[in-house]
Amino acid sequence: MYVDSLTLFSDGQDLSQSTGDFYSSNSIDMGSTLDPGAGETVNLIICVDEAFTSSSSTATVKFSLVDEEDATIDSGSVEIVSTDTIIVTTLTLGKVLVIPIPAGLITQQFLGVRYDIGTDTTTAGTVTAFLGTTPQMNI
Repeated sequence: MYVDSLTLFSDGQDLSQSTGDFYSSNSIDMGSTLDPGAGETVNLIICVDEAFTSSSSTATVKFSLVDEEDATIDSGSVEIVSTDTIIVTTLTLGKVLVIPIPAGLITQQFLGVRYDIGTDTTTAGTVTAFLGTTPQMNI
């Protein structure tokens, strides 16, 4: 799958973490446009590069697209769209999550992704996250 580096939030980002919120290693500067699709549906696409594991069968992850007025994506960022809470045992190698971004929800210049690790520590798991229109599903 080809990914434009200008739409890349995380590239194999390690999410083996304790519980809490973690943020994408990259943010995207939307400039003054705020409509990344120009009439097309745009998605947050998350690819699991390494399967998630945990010592607990109840560990979870929630993926959220957030926006911010500056490039510092952090706890002050505003959630735009998110997944439900996902049990980590379902986040297997090659799993692709596609989260549509409804038009008009992006209101600030910078976009990023928040990874919310819940219930228990994850001991493995990496993701690549980016904006795209049509994901390749046979990876």
